[in-house]
Parts: sequence; C-alpha cells; structure tokens
Amino acid sequence: MDRNLAIDTLKRFCSFPLKTSVEVLKVFADLPGAISCFDSGKHNFVYVPGTRQDRVLLVAHADTVWDEEYTQGSFDQVLIEKSGSLYGKNMACGIGADDRSGCAILWLLRNSGHSLLITDGEEIGSVASKHIISNYPSLFLELNEHCYMVQFDRRNFCDYKVYNLPVSQDFIEFIEKSTGYCDAGKKASTDIVKLCRDICGVNLSVGYYNEHTPNESIVIDEWLNTLEIAEKMLSAPQKNYPLIK
Repeated sequence: MDRNLAIDTLKRFCSFPLKTSVEVLKVFADLPGAISCFDSGKHNFVYVPGTRQDRVLLVAHADTVWDEEYTQGSFDQVLIEKSGSLYGKNMACGIGADDRSGCAILWLLRNSGHSLLITDGEEIGSVASKHIISNYPSLFLELNEHCYMVQFDRRNFCDYKVYNLPVSQDFIEFIEKSTGYCDAGKKASTDIVKLCRDICGVNLSVGYYNEHTPNESIVIDEWLNTLEIAEKMLSAPQKNYPLIK
C-alpha cells in the first residue's frame, strides 16, 4: 500500500462531518454489489460481499459520539497534523477517529476480495447490528458463513479484544501470531459481539487515543501498522474459525 495514498485516505475519512454517518456510508454504498439500508433510528448499514471463497468479514462503524442524534449540538472539526499525529482544531469535540479510522482501513481493503460491513449506531449499543439480526436473517446467516470477522475499532497501538466471545484457542494463536498484538481483556462490547453467532471475531487496535473526548487523536504510523498487518494477514489463504459451542 502506498503510504501517502493511505494517509490521504485516513485524512479524508476523518474530515467527513462528525454529526452524521450518512456521508461515510454513501461512499461504501456506491461500491459494486453493495447492499445498503438507509433507515431511521441509526439502523443504517452497508454490506459489500467479498469475491474470495475463503473470505473474511471486515467491520467498522460510521457513527461517532459527536453525531447530532446523540448530542445537543452540531459539531464541526478541522483536522490538524502535528508530530506524526492527527488532532482537531476545535476543542469542543474530537476528530471521529472512533471509528472513521476503521472505515478508512476498510476502504483501503475494498479490493482485497474480503467482505465489508459498515454499521451505524455502534456508539449507542450496536443498533444497526441488532437491526440486521432481527430484520435481515438471510444476511445475518451470510455474515456468519465467513471464515471469521475482524473489526477495526480499538484504541491503542498493539492490542486486540475478543470480549466474551467463545473463540477457540486456535483463533487466539492465529491472531497473536499474525499481528503480534496482546489481549486487552473482556470488558465492553462492539458490533462483533452481537454479530458473531457461529464464527470467531476480533477487534484490532488502530492507533487512536482519548476517544470520545476533545483530545482524541490518531498516531499515523500506528494506524499504518495495523493496515499493513491486515493486508498481509488477509492476503494469505484463510481458515474457518468457528465459535466453541
């Protein structure tokens, strides 16, 4: 991956309006074969099926805590790059790194042959993921026919979470060997916790810090590191990793 192209893509996604997820979702909805839902109540999602037989589902969410449906105000931000990190000029809000940085990775991996799922409403309880489970049973089944899921929505540099999912030891060893990242514990939740019914899933660090605060930032090289690891990991032949039942 060209470094400058990747960084420009990260800046582009962090420059989308914080107050709405729709503009980010529409970018993915224009991809060939995309299946999209634009509805009220943060039920929105875009699913882009992969072309590989051994495809993995890549997940990110388009909403931020600064969404106008979650706050009393409407926040605008100007992105600043300083000392290898991205910050916001407006100290009334963050930069939406959680999870526009993950969306940028999905965009850069859109031609990898793996599937993409971009959700809405993750910040208020994975609303779109629950909507898929309740109202799109065939799609939910298809999501769980992938080899495994990878969400790009973790703070820090080199950790991962599988939460309370009953993942196999084989999957843990595969993730740790492929990434060099460390288990960050079981607390909290995100989309894969809802979506992984039959297959294992992991959430990887993407180099953002102080999410949900005006001090939110992204360390560019740390974000690039996860992108490069994902490219290498996903370019290899994939094995299916079912959950332990």
